[in-house]
Amino acid sequence: MSQPNSQDMTRKIKAMLNIFHKVGVARKGSFKDAPDAYHPKNMLEGFESILVYAEGKKDGDLDEMGGFSDYIGTIAAQSDVIHYLNQWGYKAVIVEGTSKDISLVRMGIEAGIGELSPVNSLVVKGFGLTTSLGAIITDAPLIPDKKVTGVCIKCMKCLKVCPIRDVSYAKGDLSKCACGKCRNICPV
Repeated sequence: MSQPNSQDMTRKIKAMLNIFHKVGVARKGSFKDAPDAYHPKNMLEGFESILVYAEGKKDGDLDEMGGFSDYIGTIAAQSDVIHYLNQWGYKAVIVEGTSKDISLVRMGIEAGIGELSPVNSLVVKGFGLTTSLGAIITDAPLIPDKKVTGVCIKCMKCLKVCPIRDVSYAKGDLSKCACGKCRNICPV
């Protein structure tokens, strides 16, 4: 069996991750301006691509913060992707949602999952600020998705209810807040 090309490999991997609402790919060039301390290369030297997957919450689930609804399914999908990449000689590492060494939001932006909100969270069309994110960094040369724009409608509702920010796009320690007010109010 011959090694698949980048397009076929990307298509196959996205199919393996179809349990998630959104799946996108970012290439290493998107991170050339990333600070060294938070650069994906720190997790996998020689990386080429980052697979990002997102699950949005439905209206009735907004009180529950973070995490994927199908924990076992998430692990199985991640394992399938890692195994597939390894069988073709590629390395891959999973980025945990709790990692402070790397920004899943930035990865989601670069992979075309969503765009930055005024409270520095990822806003995703149809899911607002409710997505849980995960990623796999690999040295496989996958086909990148285009970044999206125009997702955030700039209503500033999230900023008005944020207890740790009063200026849009200002830096703030997100670990100090898990109130979910922005998630519940975002109309996107």
